[in-house]
Amino acid sequence: MNKAIKLMGCLILLALQIQAQSRVTTSRNHLEKKITHRTCGSGVMDIEYEKWLQPLIKLQEQNRNKGAAVVYNIPVVFHVIHGGSAVGVGLNISDAQINSQIAVLNEDFKKLNADTSTIPGVFTGVAANCEINFCLAQTNPQGGATNGINRVHYNTFGGTTPPFQKSYIDATIKPNTIWNTNNYLNIWVVPDYKDGVNDILGHATFPAGSGLSGLTAPFGTTTTDGVVVWYRSCGRIGNVQIPYHKGRTATHEIGHWLGLRHIWGDNTCGNDFCGDTPTQQSANFGCPSFPHVTCSNGPNGDMFMNFMDYGDDLCLKMFTTDQKSRIQTVMSNSPMRVALSQSTVCNPPTAAAPVADFSANTTTIAAGGSINFTDLSTNIPTGWAWTFTGGNPSISSSQNPTNIVYATPGTYDVSLVATNGTGSDTETKLGYITVNPTGTLACDTITNFDLLLHTPSILGSLGWGYVTGHNDYLDIAKADKYTIIGTNQTIDGAYFAFGIGSSSGTGQTATVTVWDNDGAAGVPNTVLGTATVTYDSIAAGAAAGSLTWVDFVPNIAVNGDVYVGIQFIYNPGDTLAIVHCDDGEIVSGTGWEKWANNTWHPYSEPNTGWDIEVAQLILPVICPFVGVQENSPSFKMNLFPNPANTNLNVVIPKQMSNGNIHVRVLTTLGANVLSDKLNFVQNGIYKIDISSLSSGFYFIEVLTDYGRQVEKFQVSK
Repeated sequence: MNKAIKLMGCLILLALQIQAQSRVTTSRNHLEKKITHRTCGSGVMDIEYEKWLQPLIKLQEQNRNKGAAVVYNIPVVFHVIHGGSAVGVGLNISDAQINSQIAVLNEDFKKLNADTSTIPGVFTGVAANCEINFCLAQTNPQGGATNGINRVHYNTFGGTTPPFQKSYIDATIKPNTIWNTNNYLNIWVVPDYKDGVNDILGHATFPAGSGLSGLTAPFGTTTTDGVVVWYRSCGRIGNVQIPYHKGRTATHEIGHWLGLRHIWGDNTCGNDFCGDTPTQQSANFGCPSFPHVTCSNGPNGDMFMNFMDYGDDLCLKMFTTDQKSRIQTVMSNSPMRVALSQSTVCNPPTAAAPVADFSANTTTIAAGGSINFTDLSTNIPTGWAWTFTGGNPSISSSQNPTNIVYATPGTYDVSLVATNGTGSDTETKLGYITVNPTGTLACDTITNFDLLLHTPSILGSLGWGYVTGHNDYLDIAKADKYTIIGTNQTIDGAYFAFGIGSSSGTGQTATVTVWDNDGAAGVPNTVLGTATVTYDSIAAGAAAGSLTWVDFVPNIAVNGDVYVGIQFIYNPGDTLAIVHCDDGEIVSGTGWEKWANNTWHPYSEPNTGWDIEVAQLILPVICPFVGVQENSPSFKMNLFPNPANTNLNVVIPKQMSNGNIHVRVLTTLGANVLSDKLNFVQNGIYKIDISSLSSGFYFIEVLTDYGRQVEKFQVSK
């Protein structure tokens, strides 16, 4: 495929995912993935598994004769892995499509599917109601309400773009999104993905047996257990693709998750350990005609309409009595399945009083500046009563108050009362806000990208480049717009979050630039100052998941509206792209770019531009003009080790840590998972206990009297 076709295909993919006009228009139908026959990435269970399971099946059947069968209720959460599109568009499939999949599962596993009427008569006697019921979870792991659908942007995991590998889904996507496997059946709805070179529709983990060890079969763990389904084979309405448009991919994979083997036993004329399924030579594809005789199994031939065969969705119609016995035995004996059958998360959350908490986008400002506050209270508050001592306004009933102005220097408390129908709770942070007189030595970090509210993303691919960096349009600069509050202010430097960075190793540099807004209609124009950053530094920061610091010497005097960003050229092997938020998370967007023809355009420009509302993760450091100490790399916060396991050491120079040190740890989605107030230590090394955090990437935010620092770190266990 030549470059032009790849470029058009990728751009239209972006257009579908972010509902934006690209700079060209075309159709990607001719490039659309088409899987010609059913594929399954689930593994094969070792024969040792049957030594555990078969005696239990016999016992299960004996007990069944003594009483009614058990109907098992299975709570489900769907993790929809998407690329930023609106709900119902492209990868971000609709709620209705997911609800249709739940309906299919309940029909198929309870023998309520209408197409049982077309099962050949010789097999109808063994067609079984497996007595399994599926429900969308109503309570999330934090105890709040959910609709059982968890939507996650795939750039959350570091910028890898589809098609994914099965191994990447299992090792990266699953552990970072999975809900407690004792309470939920996790189903991941994913973009195009492969097992090696083969496109696949889905795969599942098998239920482990109690006391079994040393087996090679792919049993589920607390970080992997569940089912993966291609987004175009999930459900029976919406964005589905014929012939996988009736929701039978999930039925097939959940069959594995409940202990069923492929009907041909994964071998030529193999054994699936179900006596009522005829031995057959191999998988059947499409929709064979009855009878289809193989392995001397005449006159009736293969049970190609069994859900554990490889036929098209319209041809798969039944489980058997022996398959039901396996499923029921697994549900009553496999440890994770037993725990799951006792889960209550299909019920609405239990009412509880809120636990109040909050944060601010900054806690140290110059007089006349403003602060935005974010509610972090749990247990679903419905009312908020804020008190801002020294602020204007001094009270608010908004959930997330913005533009609280502090005009008088001093140290001020902030209080929040969070309320719901069950009760209320108060959180007061004493001396939380420090307001310095204009002209003092305090510096502060500003940004348009709120880590608590915005989702780190990168649009683009290796095929044509990146929206916020190098791409085939040969864009030459990217910037964000900022409003500088107060007079006699300077920009000391800026932190950049480069999500993509590679270096040719030839010493090339890019130019970090501050522009005035004195161009026509307020676009970037006059260059107020510059500094350079090497591609080696950009690549190192991107690889480590840390922010890259660029220092302006001397500081750059600024006032009013300015633009801060980066200019670059195109050298082989040198690539950059800046992390940005999801489309529509900030309106109007603050991101701008300079095209190859030297004209500036906002990302939100329709028709010829991207038509997306985004902010880039650039954090200028604003300092007063008089007597400011350079914010050199030695002045910034450092972390070690990184990756960390149980403890993270945060190094804060003494001149930054003179009391009032507040620490928060945030997920890459902005959720606050840890917060603390630290006492001053002489050596400047603060130990943070992260033993409660699971593996993955996080941001740590440190607030001191001298400003705000943010760094990314990794937990590896």
